[in-house]
Amino acid sequence: MNPSLSRRSAIRLGALAGAAPVVGATAFATGAQAAPPNGTVRVYWLRPTDVPDDSRYPDGIASVMYESQRYYRQELGVTFTLNNPVVEVAAGDHPRAWYENTPNGSDQYWWVVFNMQQELIRKFGLRAPDSRWINVGEISAEKTNVSGGGGGGGWVILSGHDADGAAGINGPMNRWYGGMVHELGHALGLPDSTSTDGTPMSASFYNYPNCHFSADQKRRILAGPYGSFLK
Repeated sequence: MNPSLSRRSAIRLGALAGAAPVVGATAFATGAQAAPPNGTVRVYWLRPTDVPDDSRYPDGIASVMYESQRYYRQELGVTFTLNNPVVEVAAGDHPRAWYENTPNGSDQYWWVVFNMQQELIRKFGLRAPDSRWINVGEISAEKTNVSGGGGGGGWVILSGHDADGAAGINGPMNRWYGGMVHELGHALGLPDSTSTDGTPMSASFYNYPNCHFSADQKRRILAGPYGSFLK
């Protein structure tokens, strides 16, 4: 659906020390509130019809976003704006298996997240790319060892293992903090870097928080299509 997205392999866990989650996350249901102002990062958890409502997911995703917001301010001196509440909870139109097994492109890696993205676009009047917001979508659905996610063009789209990680039930939190920093970098216009160059745009994000943007990456973010979102 969106050829500008950069693919990330669906690695489940990293041997990393966890960091304390940020508390105070909130969420609201589809249609409960007007769209937030332009120039912010909108975050969604799409819950399939057969997935129980579980506050660990929106609260955990919000905590990951707070940590990513803090990291970008640390690295660039400016950061993105999150909305209040942070996570918009969308009741899905289909059971989990539909998102996992309904073809959407030739590569099964993308089926779950593309199906989610299209539904979010329809429900919230979004675009891909969308100049109004950076959009971050996570869904509690995943075909094991097949489904993945990625970022690009103002979007981050992630499948079930990232949602589980944010909820605190899929390994150390630093893995998921680093993963979100990486994917937001793609959403902001950065490509992948070399395998272990010490930046979060490489496999070094698995060593989060011991990774840092290069001077060139900082320049490219601030000069990129969403640089004005960082204040």
